[in-house]
Amino acid sequence: MAKNRFLIWGGNIKIFVLLSIFVLTGILPVALYAKDITCSAGFNYYYWESTKREKGQQFYTPISIEATLKDFTFRVLAGYMYNYYDVQGRDSHDTDDILDTKVNLSYYAEDILGIDVLLGLDFNIPTGRTNLSDEDIDALMDPDLVPITTWGEGFDVNPTITFVKSWEKIVVGVSGGFLWRDEYDYSKEFEDYDPGDIWRVTAEFRYYPTDSWLLRLYSAYTWYEEDEVDGDDFYEPGDLLEFGAGIVYERAPWRFSMAFSSYFRDKDRMETAAGNIRNEDHNSYGDEFLLRNSLRYSISEKQSVFGLLNFMRIEPNGYSHEDKFYRGRRQKAEAGLGWQWKFARDYRFQLISSLYLLHDEETADHPDSNRTYRGASIRIGLTTHF
Repeated sequence: MAKNRFLIWGGNIKIFVLLSIFVLTGILPVALYAKDITCSAGFNYYYWESTKREKGQQFYTPISIEATLKDFTFRVLAGYMYNYYDVQGRDSHDTDDILDTKVNLSYYAEDILGIDVLLGLDFNIPTGRTNLSDEDIDALMDPDLVPITTWGEGFDVNPTITFVKSWEKIVVGVSGGFLWRDEYDYSKEFEDYDPGDIWRVTAEFRYYPTDSWLLRLYSAYTWYEEDEVDGDDFYEPGDLLEFGAGIVYERAPWRFSMAFSSYFRDKDRMETAAGNIRNEDHNSYGDEFLLRNSLRYSISEKQSVFGLLNFMRIEPNGYSHEDKFYRGRRQKAEAGLGWQWKFARDYRFQLISSLYLLHDEETADHPDSNRTYRGASIRIGLTTHF
């Protein structure tokens, strides 16, 4: 009984902290003067199991508030997460906590010498958990099994700038950003962890041949500075190159979209016995390809149904099959259905359910056998606009 009272009290404290975050960030005072406010809350549940008797669950409840004041937009996103991971029916781990809070600020300037400019300034507020215990780390799961893979990080600042030029049927955009990441204690073994800063540039080309069709091409390049632990260089991820293309067809009551993305990562730089970092012998990442498809049908002005069909393929990395760093091919297929309903005056309810199948060849985590994972998810969201 005492345990139940403690859990209820602990849950109330977390809810209080979560609500306080919105007040302290200042978005609620700003919202009082805004003419366009959007509030949303959700409940997301993910479940998976493998052919080796592993299984896991993740609950995630996001809450967000967005306010627009003339050309300025303010948004706060916070959430709570529970993870459960069972290792082959022998050893289970579970942890729950609130996550880091995201604060997004943006300003849109239209037609400056014929170019539209979007300025962004994003913050990661470290309200989540750091200095992780072994139990906290063991409860984290693969990003292809569940969407959230971290409990918390340090204070981050991410300024971005985007330039957009439009013609009659063509739109071209370029953007650049810099993510400054502050030091924090990742775990008991990795205190004073200073993740490297991240730089990113993107370019996108859009062509509208008719009112119903959109053709899209994009590319991006991301490079990373070295991570440090106790002031010493520890690790540096390889640069990431992205290419993608997509099409959109929209003519009432139908909307169809298809997007293809490809990812190519350079070699990581790893710590050596001498205490410095150098390029790894082979590339530990295989090339990744992703195909996303969605189809929406509007039943009426208030209701619509939609489906999604996604495919992912990651090629084997550069190490030989006998090497301990070898990671084989990974393939994933996901299918889902959804329903959206607008009711009352300014409320929108959305329900999405999906299933996936993921096949994983030998990796460092399971070097002696392939594994197949089956997963399911249900996502419920409620949004109001006033």
